[in-house]
Amino acid sequence: MRRGGGLLATIRTPGIAAIDTASIATVLGFYVLYTYIAPFVERAALDVSTGTVLFVFGLGSMGGVWIAGITADRRLRTATLGLLTLATLCLASLGLFAYSTAAVLLGVLLWGATHGGIPTLMQTAGVRAAPQDPDTANSLCVTGWNIGMAGGSLLGGVALTGAGTGALPWTASALLAASVLTVALARRTGFPPAN
Repeated sequence: MRRGGGLLATIRTPGIAAIDTASIATVLGFYVLYTYIAPFVERAALDVSTGTVLFVFGLGSMGGVWIAGITADRRLRTATLGLLTLATLCLASLGLFAYSTAAVLLGVLLWGATHGGIPTLMQTAGVRAAPQDPDTANSLCVTGWNIGMAGGSLLGGVALTGAGTGALPWTASALLAASVLTVALARRTGFPPAN
């Protein structure tokens, strides 16, 4: 079996930088709001509890895993762009309709679906971009995910302190929009169209 060239070689592999950049921007955006979902829900004075909102998010996540499972092999670029765009719109809708229980629950359900599906799609893209060293490509994806979780929590805290809960979905959606742009531009390497 052919061995990979190590961490630096994998980082320099065409497409890996775009995949990891998109991944980190996505997770930053997700965790800006997810970490502070309780104050967001409390400020909106919804007819449901934070626990219910998180339950609906979890249901959506299970559906997202299924979506990724049926699209990753044949429609990776389309599925990734679709779920990232949906996430961007869901997070923006939470900013627009923060005081509507029905809108928040629908937005959170669909946002959960993107959260469930995108990690699988990103990991698949990494393995495809670096088939000579898929383990290192996956480790980069996981490391980026952890950086995004920590950074998103920190950035969310800054937004919450500086501008209040109303800024959280807008900050999150801006980061997701950056991820959409990164994937869209990575047409030659990283997220090529299906053959």
